[in-house]
Amino acid sequence: MADPAPSDQDETPSTEQARSTLAARMNAVVHGLLRGEVPHGFDELRSRETARILALKRVDAMAYVRPEIALLPRWRPRAVDFVLATPNDHCAHWDWQMFVEWVRDHSGSNDTEWISMIEVFTGRRRRAVVRFGNRRHYVRRVRRGVRSTPALPL
Repeated sequence: MADPAPSDQDETPSTEQARSTLAARMNAVVHGLLRGEVPHGFDELRSRETARILALKRVDAMAYVRPEIALLPRWRPRAVDFVLATPNDHCAHWDWQMFVEWVRDHSGSNDTEWISMIEVFTGRRRRAVVRFGNRRHYVRRVRRGVRSTPALPL
């Protein structure tokens, strides 16, 4: 007959201490991977790939929360850069809001219209004229959302 499974009462203080030490080490490894760092003693290539996959999961969560993020030129690589530069202590909504602030701080000439559109979505502005592809649109905030209509040529 097999021995019965050990109960929680059989655990010694050293076992509990070992578990808490292991949990702390695992937490440090995961947080390091989320920041794009290679934990000590791990394969560099695989750790970088794991960090990239975890960053892409955060980026996908931001895109799920606010789909208009996809209108930003080169949004995915820029969002990955943002994610690797910031810790993951919050939710996707916080990530998205901080990403908008990050784009404002690191913006190029193509980002001003996107930032204007995001300000309409978030309620900071009531209207903006932005370019989607090669067409200009008049974006305005109404009571229950945001409306977009093609803008007249100047």
